[in-house]
Amino acid sequence: MKELELRCKVLSVENESLKAEVEMYRREVRGTGLPSTGGAASGAPEGDSSSGIQDTDHFVKCGNGTFAKSKEVLLDKLHGISNPSCCSLSNDDTILATGGADGNLALVQWGAALSGKDIMDKVVRIECGAPVIVVDFARKPRSPFCAAGCMDGSVHVVQIETHSGLEAKEVVSGTIKHTKYIRAVAWSSQDNMLATSSADGCVQLHRVKWNGLDDNIQLEKIETLILSGPVESLCFHKDFLVCYVRGTPYLSYFDISKDFQRTNHSLNQGTGSAGFSDHVSFCVMDMAPFGDYLALATDTSRNIIIEFDTGRQIRNLYGHQNDGFSQPKIAWSQNGQYLYGNTQDESTLVVWDIASAAIVERMEGHDNNIRDLFSSKFSDTVVTTSFDKKTNIWLTPVLG
Repeated sequence: MKELELRCKVLSVENESLKAEVEMYRREVRGTGLPSTGGAASGAPEGDSSSGIQDTDHFVKCGNGTFAKSKEVLLDKLHGISNPSCCSLSNDDTILATGGADGNLALVQWGAALSGKDIMDKVVRIECGAPVIVVDFARKPRSPFCAAGCMDGSVHVVQIETHSGLEAKEVVSGTIKHTKYIRAVAWSSQDNMLATSSADGCVQLHRVKWNGLDDNIQLEKIETLILSGPVESLCFHKDFLVCYVRGTPYLSYFDISKDFQRTNHSLNQGTGSAGFSDHVSFCVMDMAPFGDYLALATDTSRNIIIEFDTGRQIRNLYGHQNDGFSQPKIAWSQNGQYLYGNTQDESTLVVWDIASAAIVERMEGHDNNIRDLFSSKFSDTVVTTSFDKKTNIWLTPVLG
């Protein structure tokens, strides 16, 4: 077994070297000096320029070096002897949420997190009855809601108050339940619409109705989308809900303004080439929108940036390790010049410069693999949770 494990590591290193060599040859052939947009997800040939978009139209300048790279806060054992499994920050960075294998959603205010003193006494906990594996705050400005998805298929919507200290309570006027474990939760930034996806192949959409004045909160069912397999990842962007279904070669865009009318965007670079248009060799395990782009984390040691409107691949990012037994995660820096990701063979937070497609940092701060990460759109702040039972908060270094 040890010999096989060693051989696997050697093959992995050789595979990454071959990828880098292929990229080098592509740059030489094209003469651009920039990373290639990448081949088809399934091996379709290069050179499809039907969109008329050139590599040089995207991410021309290298990053300016501004991203969260300094581990400023360590929160140890927020979930006791259990591992934290997910994390998120509220819109204004004032509240940190983590979910854990102990079945609790843990909430803590930013000031208490920064102080690091007596933090366990300041944590507000919501018992969810099953391990919490995904969490997200409502993205509508000043909306006081948070959603936690659990291993038993339940989703808990929590209302948060901070007028007289941190308080939280579960919204009990409606429930969300899937038949299998939750894979993703996401809020629309336009209103309090919540999308939840599961291994049961369903996406449920609800809206939290609240006038902002009283305790009359209602959870309204909007729609259920029945898809062909486990819905591994989803997000809201512009007027669309974007979903990825395991085993499919495309992303599904559901137009919210047109009663969730569906359009599929192929993940294969070439369309209809050599019979590969219906095959894809990876699974999209996480996605993150930013401006005109969508970043995708896959289970084949490959992160992809696509142009959102066309689906065209703009960058392929390598140099890390994630396979079907890992939990690939991805997030943008606040300025959109860098991408953060995890890797299963190290306990580091990996940072790519998007323009050069090169890894610029492997940030050490955990003792085990990173399970989840969240990057703020409000500031240069990143939160990571790990199997070492720690939650780290990363900030931009203060220059002395």
